[in-house]
Amino acid sequence: MNYFFVSTALFISLSCIGQDKEDIVQLIENERYASAEKVLESAIREKGPEPSLNYLMVKTYLEQDKEEDAREFVEGNKLDDVAADPLSRISYARYQLREGNKESALSVFNEILDGRKNKKNVQLLLAIAEVMISEEKGDNNSAIELLKAAGKYDKKNPGTDLLLGMAYRKLKDASSAYLSYREALKKDPANVKAYYLLGKIFSDQKNPEVYLEQYLKAYAIDSTYAPVLEALYEHYYFRDVKLARKYLEKFIAASDYSLQNDYRLTDLLYLTGDHQEAINSSLSILDKAKDSVQPRLFKLIAYSYAAIGDSVKATVYLNDYFNKAGKENLIAKDFVFRAALSDRVPGNEKETISYYIKAVELDSVAANRTTYAVQLAGLYKKAAAYKEQSYWLGKVYSWKENPSNIDLFNWGLATYNAQNYPAADSIFTLYTTTYPDNIYGYYWRATVNAAVDTAMQLGLAIPHYKKLIEVGETDIKSNKAMLLKAYSYLAVFEANNTKNYPAALNWFEKYKALEPGNADINKYIETLEKWIAEGK
Repeated sequence: MNYFFVSTALFISLSCIGQDKEDIVQLIENERYASAEKVLESAIREKGPEPSLNYLMVKTYLEQDKEEDAREFVEGNKLDDVAADPLSRISYARYQLREGNKESALSVFNEILDGRKNKKNVQLLLAIAEVMISEEKGDNNSAIELLKAAGKYDKKNPGTDLLLGMAYRKLKDASSAYLSYREALKKDPANVKAYYLLGKIFSDQKNPEVYLEQYLKAYAIDSTYAPVLEALYEHYYFRDVKLARKYLEKFIAASDYSLQNDYRLTDLLYLTGDHQEAINSSLSILDKAKDSVQPRLFKLIAYSYAAIGDSVKATVYLNDYFNKAGKENLIAKDFVFRAALSDRVPGNEKETISYYIKAVELDSVAANRTTYAVQLAGLYKKAAAYKEQSYWLGKVYSWKENPSNIDLFNWGLATYNAQNYPAADSIFTLYTTTYPDNIYGYYWRATVNAAVDTAMQLGLAIPHYKKLIEVGETDIKSNKAMLLKAYSYLAVFEANNTKNYPAALNWFEKYKALEPGNADINKYIETLEKWIAEGK
């Protein structure tokens, strides 16, 4: 239940139980219902079905969702008998509310309250109010009226204020709940539950600074109080996993055994880097849970094995996760992890690629899709599959929030390597438009067009080499290699295609100025000078 028991000692006499009284109160306050059930069963065997024990027994069963056990207890001890003690009948009404028989439960409450003495019996008023607040189908407004009446007859009881706060909180009246809890603290400044419940108000409002302050005050009063230990664990889970683990371990020590707590601790063992311990804990859960184990545990084991360098076992358990989780429950990161494991095995390139492609299909976040596309482009590059590399680098450029000139260049280069020259020319045209002062766009437009016009018959590369020279000569030292390529290409074009020997000579002389020791260039210059002198 969301709303737990308010200190039993405040409104139910447990004098009949003797020494077990404190144990039962402490167990229920810490929501250790399974342990409380055992103590109550022992007390009932010894003392018989006392009304106070009946009340606690039914509550304890229902807090564990043991409706059938509650029914058998109610019927076996005739708690539904009109002659039964009022507290026993309230227990019966609680069971009726849980079963959805609200009218029947309210009828029992009304019959009890019709008695003149009962109307002023604070214990009964609080007991009925607690049932109405704790059970989902209870009437919180009626509970508030009963609690206000109880407050008139017992002005010093902080339990009344705690219950009032719980009723107001269920009605979404945070202001009234806050005032009620503060009133409880006035009557009992060391009331751990009041601080905890104050924290829950601000937790609902997602105000961590305030709710954490209240939880820590409760913790300072009682460091074994299970509800606040769980709240602190939940707070720190996404903030500080080491602190989360500390509070979880304390919570587990203060709680009944729960397989769910084993899952929680296993998660934190992994998150805090105790990977072998996480594996051991996971295998223990597998042994206990058998076929009902949560599939995600196989994934955690896989991640843990991967963290300690055992990719073989990691793959085995990840495959188990894929088989058990169901396709509809798989997410993009599952396929990314599977791809990373597959990539460690030589010869698995096609399988690795298929996992990254599936991740792209499942992930709607552009930044993530970009990361996967980069991986795919790299895998295709290794396989010299430039067409596919070009496709994914195009995706990188289009999906990236702020693509760079390098992204655009890599896309163009892969497209050139794929021999898709028209597309490559378009990409490098975009490069020159976007980065007009960068020489590489012009160089690669020239290179692409030279690959199309291999015989230099159309002169497709000429304007791009000339633009390269215009931009590149502003920093000759940095751009020397590309300038030499441009000078050489233009010189050959003029010499062989246009027969413009003076122009060809000019380009070779520019080449010589940058690299005077090149014997071939010097030979070409001599030849051109001779031809020009001879009037050829």
